[in-house]
This record gives sequence, C-alpha cells and structure tokens, in this order.
Amino acid sequence: MMDKLKVAALVGFTIVGLSMEASAASSVSSAYGQCKVLVKDKMGQETRVSLKKSKKFSKTVTLELAVVPDGESRQRLWCKVDGEALVLMDREGQPIS
Repeated sequence: MMDKLKVAALVGFTIVGLSMEASAASSVSSAYGQCKVLVKDKMGQETRVSLKKSKKFSKTVTLELAVVPDGESRQRLWCKVDGEALVLMDREGQPIS
C-alpha cells in the first residue's frame, strides 16, 4: 500500500513539475531531464534512456533519444520542447500518447 502511495505521489509531482518547467527548458540538459522523466513515466521506470543527438533552434529544443524498455528492443524516439509544450514522437513523427 505504501509503495502505491509513493508511486502515485511521484507521478503527480512529475506531471505538475513538467507542466511548470516545460517553459524553462532553454538548455539541452534541462530538456533531456524532462524528456527522460516523460519516457520513464510512459514506458516504465526500468527503461534505459540515452541522448543521441540534440538540435536547438530559437526556443525549440529537439532531442533524439535511444530508448530501451525493460525486456524489449532498442527504439529511437524524438522529444520536442517548444515553449510550454513537451511532445514525445516516434520515428515517423507521430506523437506518442
């Protein structure tokens, strides 16, 4: 019961933190941190995430990530941080929900 409460609190704080901090992602490292949290929330905490490429243009930071969910094969995902928006996309550029 206590573990479920901790996980629920962590997810809640993460969502609130992402909504507040997305606008502050002016550097690649802060954008990577936000994207890494989002990937782990969507694919599980055991997921390994590494940064492969970054591109910064005006107020938009685009990151290419190598993602390895636990027990699955490697995937390439893109994370785009633009102002207050944080979007996780697959190889074809379709948003991952």
